[in-house]
Amino acid sequence: MKSRLLETIAAAAGVAWLCGCSTASLFDSETPVPTNYVLAAAPLAKAPTPSRASTIDLAIARPDVIPGLDSRHIAVQKGRLLDHYKGTEWGGSVSEVVQTLLVGSLDQQQLFRSVTSEQTRVSADYILDVEVRDFQSEYAEGDGGSPQVRVTFVSRLIRIKDRELIATLVSTALKPAADNRMGAVAAAFESAAQQAALDLAGKAASAVATDVDKNPASTEPRKG
Repeated sequence: MKSRLLETIAAAAGVAWLCGCSTASLFDSETPVPTNYVLAAAPLAKAPTPSRASTIDLAIARPDVIPGLDSRHIAVQKGRLLDHYKGTEWGGSVSEVVQTLLVGSLDQQQLFRSVTSEQTRVSADYILDVEVRDFQSEYAEGDGGSPQVRVTFVSRLIRIKDRELIATLVSTALKPAADNRMGAVAAAFESAAQQAALDLAGKAASAVATDVDKNPASTEPRKG
């Protein structure tokens, strides 16, 4: 029993060392609460763009995120070193933040009949499997100035009825931060993410419209 207790204490100490804090700070009620940032969806389109995709229901799966980026931390890269900003976090994991932004942004463009997250269990005709390849700010080597934010989504459009891969869509954006302050960096993240989402919305609608034209029966309900 004693040895197990010592092992538990040692494990806790190891976690504290990895976090860069003392064991006392883990239980210190006065430890500062991290500042949380959220990203707004792209604004509502002024007018819908009618197309064959306008009658289609689209679902967006919970994105896959490359190692090192899928956490609540706001990632920052300098050269080959990947780190994160101290004292700040996203309001959820990157996969949650990106899915929420994509659902809202694509829905706001009024290109589809509906856009929902996969978890809602709403019946959909197509689904977007999204991989987040970039979601970090980047500083140039030896540069103490403002960073730029890079966002890259690689999305696979799948027809749900027969699980057919329709298209692979790559959307990327690079936005400079106006200043080397966290508020400006968060604003650059939002701008880059919205630009990538809008690019994805247009490409997805075009790919869906093309597929519906080629395979009009592909989205018809299955007969019991």
